[in-house]
Amino acid sequence: MLLSESTMFRLRHRHWTAKDFAIVGCATVLYIVLRLTLPKIIKNVDDKLIDKIAFGAAIVAMFALMFVT
Repeated sequence: MLLSESTMFRLRHRHWTAKDFAIVGCATVLYIVLRLTLPKIIKNVDDKLIDKIAFGAAIVAMFALMFVT
């Protein structure tokens, strides 16, 4: 990982706030909902691809929520 020493210190010793838990919770819910609904919307797609799409969308949503709030 190419992070500086001070960045790693801040990441390791930063306390989680209620906002952090809410963002991770929203991303988790989005992942679960997409895993359940995408196979019904997109037919004939491999399960691994559905998993990657759902995970990618959840990560993008999580980063978006982190920077917007």
